[in-house]
Amino acid sequence: MLNLCSNGVQGSTLLFRRRTLLLPHSASTGSIASDPFEGYLVNNPAPSRGAASTPTLTKVPLRKSSEKKNSHNSTIDFLKKIGLDDSQVEKIVNSHPRLLRSKVEKTLIPKIRVLQDLGICGSELISVIVSNPSLLTIGSRNSLLAKLDFLKSILGSVENALNAAKKGKWLLSANLTKNLQPNFELLKSYGISDERLQKFLLKNPMYLCCNPKWVQESLVRVEQALGIPRESGLFLYGFIVTASLSKRELELKFELFKRHGWSESDVLVMAKRMPQCLLISEIKLKTGVDFFINKLGYEISYLTARPTLLLFSMEERILPRYAVLQVLQERKLMKKNPSIYTVMTISESRFLDKYVLPFKDNLPELYEAYAGFAGEQLARQLRIIKESKLS
Repeated sequence: MLNLCSNGVQGSTLLFRRRTLLLPHSASTGSIASDPFEGYLVNNPAPSRGAASTPTLTKVPLRKSSEKKNSHNSTIDFLKKIGLDDSQVEKIVNSHPRLLRSKVEKTLIPKIRVLQDLGICGSELISVIVSNPSLLTIGSRNSLLAKLDFLKSILGSVENALNAAKKGKWLLSANLTKNLQPNFELLKSYGISDERLQKFLLKNPMYLCCNPKWVQESLVRVEQALGIPRESGLFLYGFIVTASLSKRELELKFELFKRHGWSESDVLVMAKRMPQCLLISEIKLKTGVDFFINKLGYEISYLTARPTLLLFSMEERILPRYAVLQVLQERKLMKKNPSIYTVMTISESRFLDKYVLPFKDNLPELYEAYAGFAGEQLARQLRIIKESKLS
């Protein structure tokens, strides 16, 4: 593996822009010994500047298959030398096949240097590349640096800029100054603070990189269609809903809830409390209604006031926890019956501490039953807790 941080981290992106990128044109270049890409460049020297003049159009030969293969091998070899393993290289190449046509010395190394000068090294560099390989395929080195600088100016740090790029894998290919910047300013005009906007951009970058006119229309519908004022802490959640659903699609969502027992006013009340409920599928809504209303006997008003219940997974959360409550009630091990809402909304660790671990002596098999209901991932978690708390 190449030593990606052997030269240290430059003080700022401004220093990086002034720095001359030393890519040797022969193995005898004086600075090559301290270059972090030394091993690669010695074995794969770039052609000299005067090696050939630009050919005329009629003299450009078709690229031979052997040349393509050599280019592909050079890219793959380079990715491995900076630390990626075979599976990571395969994943990147499959998702971004044009990366194989990149020139290592001209395209890939300068972009890696951009990340290094921003302090991204070693395993962190590998993580950034694997999660966002478009960094290596989109635009030039200067274009990449400009976009990262712009994101940094909005998000406050290089780390946040790269995290946003990881979340929205196409973010660095978008026209940030044309879309992101005016959308950012638009939301600020709605009274959204910089801090909230930064958090929103980190979690949902795709919504702020769309056409500003479309974003404006979506923001208007948050207040008009959902009745959520811009001062509300849920305004941005409402924006996600209106940005995800067209006017007609939103009308159909209202109709869907009304078919299952909600009134128009009920849907609006619920939307103001938990706008994301309008994004659940018909199957998920029907499953929630069947369980909470048809099986447990609650009224529509109960779910309207507690819409969070409709968002939880029936298989991974609702049914496993309900099964535990049933067992405890049948064995008369509970002093009082808790609220179903409380049981379903508390964290996993809190649920285990309150409804599973205290009954380890009376019901040692409760772990296994709950784990079997909750799936493989939770089963592993339960085994770890069991070993630590019951040993």
